[in-house]
Amino acid sequence: MKFISLPIQFEGKVYKFNPYLGLLLEFEKHKQNGDVNQPEKIILALSYCNNPYSLIQKEFIVGENKSIFQQKLLIVYLEFLIKMFKLNFCMGRWTSVFVKHSFEDAGQAINFFRNNKQGKIQNDLCLSRCFFASRTSKKFKEKGVIFIGVSLPSKSMHAWIIENGRQPDPLDNMWINFQPVAAIC
Repeated sequence: MKFISLPIQFEGKVYKFNPYLGLLLEFEKHKQNGDVNQPEKIILALSYCNNPYSLIQKEFIVGENKSIFQQKLLIVYLEFLIKMFKLNFCMGRWTSVFVKHSFEDAGQAINFFRNNKQGKIQNDLCLSRCFFASRTSKKFKEKGVIFIGVSLPSKSMHAWIIENGRQPDPLDNMWINFQPVAAIC
């Protein structure tokens, strides 16, 4: 998956997300190098982040019938992905490729993730949930973008997906408070 940095300027400083360490880095503001060419789907998804009222209305998510073996395999994968992201951001990114597309879209994948990893810790699992959905969704590669955002000045971070003009996670209402600092497609 391609990583695109989206630096933010705030109160005389520039904030960038490090793609290897998974850290938000802070720099003194200096001369800009110019605009970076961004893929069309990132530009479109950024417009949805900046104008969330233009998102397509969410549809009711219909669960898919998976065999017990396939469900168990997906549960093992999501547990493994959560552990890798807790250890290291880069390891989590690299290990997120070891699965085939199992769901029609990210909404179904996120629904599966939430149903199999319940509890109060869901807010802490946003990055693992997004990578799980991106790798198991059939539509993500063509129409999806993962955003990693920051809320300044607190520097708290959050990850969310925009796929095909929708924010597919019906229970994630935090994303609107964060400014994108990185995009992964």
